[in-house]
Order: sequence, then structure tokens, then C-alpha cells
Amino acid sequence: MPGDKSISHRALIFSLLAKGRCSVSRLSPAADCQSTIACLRNLGVTILQPSATSFVIDSPGLTELKAPASVLDAGNSGTTIRLLSGVLAGQPFSSTLDGDESLRKRPMSRVLTHLAKMGAQISYSEKENYPPFRIFGTKLQGQRFDLNVASAQVQTALVLAGLQADGETIIALPAIVRDHTERMLKHAGIPFRQNGLVISVSRLETPAEPFAINVAGDISSAAFFMVAAACLPGSILELLDVGMNPGRTLVLEALQQMGADVQVCGERNEGGEPIGTITVRGAERLKGITISGERIAAGIDEIPILALAGALCQGTFSVRDAQELRVKESDRLAAIANNLRAAGATVNEQADGFEIVGTDALPGGSDWKTHGDHRLAMMGLVANLLFEKPVQIDDVNCVAVSYPHFAVDLAKLLA
Repeated sequence: MPGDKSISHRALIFSLLAKGRCSVSRLSPAADCQSTIACLRNLGVTILQPSATSFVIDSPGLTELKAPASVLDAGNSGTTIRLLSGVLAGQPFSSTLDGDESLRKRPMSRVLTHLAKMGAQISYSEKENYPPFRIFGTKLQGQRFDLNVASAQVQTALVLAGLQADGETIIALPAIVRDHTERMLKHAGIPFRQNGLVISVSRLETPAEPFAINVAGDISSAAFFMVAAACLPGSILELLDVGMNPGRTLVLEALQQMGADVQVCGERNEGGEPIGTITVRGAERLKGITISGERIAAGIDEIPILALAGALCQGTFSVRDAQELRVKESDRLAAIANNLRAAGATVNEQADGFEIVGTDALPGGSDWKTHGDHRLAMMGLVANLLFEKPVQIDDVNCVAVSYPHFAVDLAKLLA
């Protein structure tokens, strides 16, 4: 599998906490990560690329970043724009951050209102709470934040700001999320304190020593292959060195609960992250389940592909408490419901999720709208293996946001 996108973003941005040469291998090939690289270069960071997925970052440290010569363009990447906001809030210069048409529709208030509480000044160019916006960096003051939404992006942005702030910054989450940030802080030797769902940091007085990291395989990308194999009788699929972060394993647990033959072996730690080999065997038709509550945060990006499995299950597949999917790269709840209905599924869309009445076959042959969303495009490509007739996907190229070679790799598995 390609390198994990979430870990790759953090490896690049957290290199700013060190001073000297950091190295990252198996960096995600996603366009999103290229956006992070471009933004860091705009801030005066030298980044070299010895090979396709290996990068060397000559970090000047947080105190030596340069004011950007132009707008910091995050492209389609919500992780880039939100995490960098935490970095820039404590810098002695102003920065304008923007993104593509999709990113301009994603709300930023959940990060920016907290940064403003710490002392950063935020101004919006066009629409309140949406990109483009300008951050006027300033001397920050640590605060306590009790987050309403279990968001690793918000938590990480506040950690990055807190490492530049006077006093203590405390972030309390309402539920377990992916803990890539805590693991990378530990891997890089950055001091922090943790008590359950609460993490606290203070100003980083001395830069960390340069570090190296080998990125784990991306479980969010693996999820699409896993569902394909689980739904195709006779399949045997082995995915090597996949990240097994406990805040990311919903897809494993959900497929196993649905009756899929999914096994994990060879578990070990690499770069501070647990990884393992996932084996999926396609056998009997899957069974319907309900996914709700705190479980959603452990696989919010995998809900689209799990919905495809649900459409072909025995019984009813339901998702609740997933209103976060309304403000992803697209309104994924509406898009999932509309695409599956067009393909012949019975779907009841709700404010925070949906209910799908499973069937043993779907006719397909319909138009498949991606809204420029990579997860929906990948879902459509897998659907073409499972429906009676292929769907007509309006934009396959948006897959490059997370996994440029997905279609090629999927074809290889079918060869």
C-alpha cells in the first residue's frame, strides 16, 4: 500500500519542530501531500526528493520560517490548511491560505476560532469561516479547549500552536481519534503530557533533534481493496505493512462484524506506529450492521466504501452520527445515497447518516457523481467490480488527491 496520508502530512509538518535534516520514506504519493510540500517550500523550507517516495527536509526550526512570498495553496487538502494554521498562528508574520473550489466549501471555524482565542488574528477574504483567509501570527497564550467534535486535525493544529504559546495548552477530545500526532511527538522526542483523551503541551524552548520516519501503509486506501475482496467470492487478498493505528481500524472491525473473513498477522511497530499484514478472503454474502456513536471517528473516511458493502449485504446497513461527512470534500452522505439509489439500491438518507436495505445484486449502469471527491471516485471504481453493469464515473482523475495509481493497482489485482 502507499504511505499513509495522515502520517505523511504530519511527518512533513512536524519536521519544523526539529532543526536540521529530517528524512521521510514511503511518503504518500497523494496530491494532498504535494500541497503540504509546496506550502513548506513557500515558507522557506528546503525539501529534496532522492527517490519517488523518499524526501529530505532541511528544517530551519519553527523560529526561522520565512514569510511566504505568495498565497499558501493547500489544494484539496483539509489537513494541510488546518495543521499549517496551527503553525502559522505563532509566527511573526502574516500568511494567506487558500485551496481549490472544494476546499473553499469546507468550514475552518472549528480550528480558527480556537486559534483566535489563543491570540491569533484571522480575517476572511470572501466568506466568513471559509478559505481564503489570512492569519496574522502573534504571541500566543495557552488555553484549555474542550472539543465538541472528535477531530484529530483540530487537536493537531492546537498542539502545533501550543508548542509556540506561553503557558500550557490543553486539548480534551470527546472520543478516541487517530493518535498519529501523539505517536509522532514521542518519535521526535517532543515533550507532551497525556491523560486519557486529554493532551497538553507547553512552548517548545529547544528544537528537537532531526528524525527519520518510515511511513506506514495507508489503511484508508487499503479499505477499498478489502471491501472488494470481501464482496467477491473466491478472492484472496494480502495487503502488506498496513497501518493499524487503533483510531483507524473501523473498517477492519466493521467487515469482521459483517461476517467477512479478515485476518491480521505480523503485527509490529515501525516509526512509532503499529503495522501488520491484512488478509481478506471472499466467501459468503456479508450481513448488515449499524455503525454509530464513537466508532464513527475511527473510520470516517471509510464510510463510503463500507456503504457499498452494505448495499450488497443481507439485511440492513445503517450509519448514524456521521454528520461530519456533510463537510468533507463533498457532502458525502448525500452523494453516497444518490449514487447508490441511481444504481438500484434502496437508501433512506438521514441528517446524520443513512439506512440501506441490502440486496444480492445491483443493476448499476447509472451515472456516478463524484463531486470531485476522491473517495467517491474510488468507491465507483470498486462498484464496477460488483454491479451487473458498470457505472459511468464523471471524474476519475480526482483519485489523485489520495492515491494516484489506485485504478492501475486495482486492475493488477484482477489480472
